[in-house]
This record gives sequence, C-alpha cells and structure tokens, in this order.
Amino acid sequence: MTKIKNDKGISLAKRITTYIEQGKEFTLQELYSEFGEHAPSTVRARVYESNKVIRTARGRYILAGVEIEAILEQVDTRKHIHRLVEAKVKYDMIFLDPPYRLSGQIGGNRSLVDYDTISEDEFKDIILEAEKLLKDENSQLYFMIAGGKSSIAGASKYINMFSHTGLKLINKGSYTKLTKSGKVCNMGKYDMPPELIFSYSKSGKERFDEVSNNMEYRFERPPLPKSGGYRTQKPLALLKSLIERSTKVGEKVLDLFAGSGVTLEAAILLGRKVHGLEMSTQAIQSHILPRLSFPTQNIKGTQASLFDCF
Repeated sequence: MTKIKNDKGISLAKRITTYIEQGKEFTLQELYSEFGEHAPSTVRARVYESNKVIRTARGRYILAGVEIEAILEQVDTRKHIHRLVEAKVKYDMIFLDPPYRLSGQIGGNRSLVDYDTISEDEFKDIILEAEKLLKDENSQLYFMIAGGKSSIAGASKYINMFSHTGLKLINKGSYTKLTKSGKVCNMGKYDMPPELIFSYSKSGKERFDEVSNNMEYRFERPPLPKSGGYRTQKPLALLKSLIERSTKVGEKVLDLFAGSGVTLEAAILLGRKVHGLEMSTQAIQSHILPRLSFPTQNIKGTQASLFDCF
C-alpha cells in the first residue's frame, strides 16, 4: 500500500479509510504501524467509529463497501451449505461437480479412491439446499458426472435425485477429452467416454434467449496429477462457456466443490463475482490459490456480514 501523507488538514479517520480502501484486507497491526504517530487505542477507535469493519479471521478485517470479487471458504460443503441458505445469499449460477461414489472413478490416472466422496443421500441434501440458493426462476445450476458404461448405472442414481427438487432440466450435453493432437483420449484400445453435463433451473428455461442449444464440448484434457494437474480438473474454456451462457458481468457464481479452482479463475476473468467452497488444504494451497491474481478471503463464521460486500 502507498504511504498516506500526514496532512493536518485531513482527519485521522479519513486517512485510515483511504489507506484501507487501497486493499481488500488489513490487520490492526498494519494500521498501528502506518499511523504510528498516534496511540494504537486512538487508531482502533477511529476504525470502529467511522467505518463498518468486518472481521474475516483472527486478526484480519475488511472494510464494508470494498467490493469483493472472490470468496474462498475451507469448509465441508455437506455441513456448510445450510449456512449459505441461512445467510440468504443468492447466486445467478451454481456449478456442481462433487466426488461421486461411482465404480468408474476408481483406478486409472485420476483414481478418486482416497477422496472423501459424496453418497447419493448426501447429494440429495446438497441439491435441495442448492435450489434455495438460486436467485430467480431462470438462474441455472450446472451439474457434471461421469458417463462411461462402468459408471452410468451409479450416475443415474445421482441424476434421479433431481426428481426430489423443484428444478427442471433445461439442457443436456457432454465434455469429450482430447489429446494435444486433437484425438479422443483413450483407455487402452477404447476411447474415453465423455462426461455428462446437465443444466437445471426452476423454470426449466434458459436465462438468455440467444443462447445456443449446443452443449457438446470437445477440449484438450487438462494436465493429469503426475504432471501437476488436479484429478477432476475441467478445461478453463468449458467453465468460461457455462458461465457466459448463464450470467452477466458482475453477477454471482457459486462452486460448491472448488477443487482445482478453475471455476473461480474463469469467473474472475469474465468479470463475475465468485464464491468457492473446498475442504482440502492441499487443493487450496496447490491448485486454487495459485490461480488467483489477488487476495481472497478465507472466511469462517462471518457469511451474513461478509455478503454485504459481495
């Protein structure tokens, strides 16, 4: 941050506000150092008297009114999603790609056997809550799941869980993984089956009339874990397309299982606000944070007030 000139014509409260507004997060210790000519108690008093300050974590704060582009929470979505409902925050688009319990997800280059997977009943609870988070009748939820022969029987059980909600199917598509040369990735002598993509809304309609009905995507597969990638990572171009077809600049996107962080990156690049939930420290430190070019807030217990700035 830039040093704020000690101009006697400017009040301490105004100088503190100017300093804070240069960034998105601050600590009281930083303020004590910046305004060392004043007693810490005086600095602290001016902060709380003149501005609405939100505590984001121990020793860290944000100034209400400072626009937040991204929120990243390290939480278990199964236990945390109801808190978003209680906070009454609404989203224009939700992306849902949790680690399912499917036979086809075990083994191979991206085995999910050591993931904390989501059962069918847990999935039902999640989508019932996710439905409440959609902003209006045409706000969309996108959901992806494996479509191979070894997985489809189990996948159908998850897909059928949407019958317990008020959400209606809008469209169905797929994502085919390609090699660098443009060929379909294979598993031995067989082509790798596409992943299925479903879009839902309360109305069962697309939000924008001009959106194409085509949701068939063919993209180069992101790097595998052995090359530093994330096991369930989706192409950036895929997430950008889903976000663009369902939201406007400045609107809010929620990724309930942030994983690789691609959804957050895509939303930021497109000028949307984004909220990601992820429970894995390794995923956050190794994959999500390196994708973000500015500080995000790792919030615990302050959703209701934080969303005043989101």
